[in-house]
Amino acid sequence: MARASGRTVETATQRALAELDFAPGELGEDQYEVTIVIPPEEGFMGVGAVDAVVEVALVGEEFDFYGPEDDSQPEELLDDEYREEEESGEPGWARQEYEGSAQDMAEDKPAPTRLRVFLEKVLWEIGLRAQIEINEEPEQIRAEITGEDLGILIGRRGQTLDALEYLAGIALFGRGEQRKHVDLDAEGYKDRRRRQIERVAVRKAEEAARRGKPVQLTPMTPAERKIVHLVLRERTDVTTVSEGRDPNRSVVISPVR
Repeated sequence: MARASGRTVETATQRALAELDFAPGELGEDQYEVTIVIPPEEGFMGVGAVDAVVEVALVGEEFDFYGPEDDSQPEELLDDEYREEEESGEPGWARQEYEGSAQDMAEDKPAPTRLRVFLEKVLWEIGLRAQIEINEEPEQIRAEITGEDLGILIGRRGQTLDALEYLAGIALFGRGEQRKHVDLDAEGYKDRRRRQIERVAVRKAEEAARRGKPVQLTPMTPAERKIVHLVLRERTDVTTVSEGRDPNRSVVISPVR
């Protein structure tokens, strides 16, 4: 359970879910319960306003949204599977009225500039205002998007964010240009998701080893399955393998006999 406050019940709820390591839009409304401890009050002309205070509790104990992982040849399969798979007007925020043009995406422009223009255009088209921070490394370009109401950008289990990341990689680099991996995140969603998956994977691995029986995780995306494979591949008491076809492909964790 987590407690948080905000100007509205919805804002307070999202902050409480963040305390529980869940990003906006990650959980369905049937997966948590909200108790309003203090209802919000607007006050008169802004004077005497009271923020809402809520308590959020998860419904049920299992949140294993991920499935079994790795196949027997980790490195190659992991790579292949991964491939298949506040409001502000200050500078740096996606503009309320998009001012970019096709020239901003020209190949002579630096890749970080092109990525910013691409993301600003997407955010503008779906009606979101968010801050974009971009960092370029030798082999990848990472963009962190922050703001309010980014659930639509993240999508269910991060699938919309994954799709946008894929499209950004295509839009950024021409055929003759050296490609870099594009990594997108929104409100730290991926980091929270990764930690959650790792916890589930370790717990299920210990269960498989203790019971001496395979444990199948719930279906996961390719990126989620990769996390499971990586966190468990150094263990000598269990092995992981992916089974099934997307979108129902999952990881099975088996004890080493």
